Amino acid sequence: MEYLSLRQLLVLTARSRKYAKRPRPLIRIAQQAPAEPLVSVIIATYNWSSVLRLAIHSVLWQTLQDFEIIVAGDGCTDDSEAVVQSFGDARIRWHNLPVNHGHQTPANNAGLRLARGRYIAYLGHDDIWHPEHLMTLVDAATRATAHFASSLVEMIGPEGSHYREVGGVFPWFGYKGAQGLPISGVLHRRDVIDRIGEWKDYRIVWRNPDVDFVFRAAEAGMKFVSTGEMTAFKFNSSIRKNCYIERPCVEQKLYIQRIQSEPEFMWREVLALARVSLRRKRPVLPKVPAPPHPHTPGWRVPFYRKYRGLQ
Repeated sequence: MEYLSLRQLLVLTARSRKYAKRPRPLIRIAQQAPAEPLVSVIIATYNWSSVLRLAIHSVLWQTLQDFEIIVAGDGCTDDSEAVVQSFGDARIRWHNLPVNHGHQTPANNAGLRLARGRYIAYLGHDDIWHPEHLMTLVDAATRATAHFASSLVEMIGPEGSHYREVGGVFPWFGYKGAQGLPISGVLHRRDVIDRIGEWKDYRIVWRNPDVDFVFRAAEAGMKFVSTGEMTAFKFNSSIRKNCYIERPCVEQKLYIQRIQSEPEFMWREVLALARVSLRRKRPVLPKVPAPPHPHTPGWRVPFYRKYRGLQ
């Protein structure tokens, strides 16, 4: 676990204050979809409709409204399609793969093939975006003429885990690709796919597919920029035992409510991060077995699937 430095915490604290002056977010429903949206938002999902509803909610309240949402099911058999349709927004499209593949890669690739936007943004179906997430990403990418933009992502562990850190942090001189970027904080130009290809199957790459994807982009010399803003909140399913059996949504619902009702929400989140970072309390996390070989393709995925209750 990487803790933030005192300087990083002070910078985040200073930046958080401006959000207190923002108006409360409101969902906006569109009756017509743009033919060429600025951003295509891809949400890969599998049989967890309660959190999916909240993830979509956090897209619909974005200050930047020029988007489409592609919800790509990995062989869903629950009511996820009905949840998607219940919003009544013409910008949301549902696409369900005929079989379950056990990983988000095929669903993300299906979304990429359907995407019409200039930019692609990803959102985990159990994660939440702050209302200014897309705006800050597009602004950063445009100003820097970058291929990729990344927000800071607050990684939030379950109660009692003492796990809270920030992902998406990289040096001012640029991202190098080794550490990975939380995918719910990533936006990239759609033409990136023409150069590096789609996401790769976890069984043929030894890095996680999301890490492999951005690593290949960095290796190809693509430009990365950070917004420096913490606008995505990730509730890591890989450290929530049996979450796909129990399918809770309490944490995500609480964050939606807090963002809507607390002007000082962002400042309080930074304080919560500071308490963990400054105390250096060791987190309680599942013990991942050692790989059979350092470069064994996909060795982590079966462990995390079992831990989540998927097999």
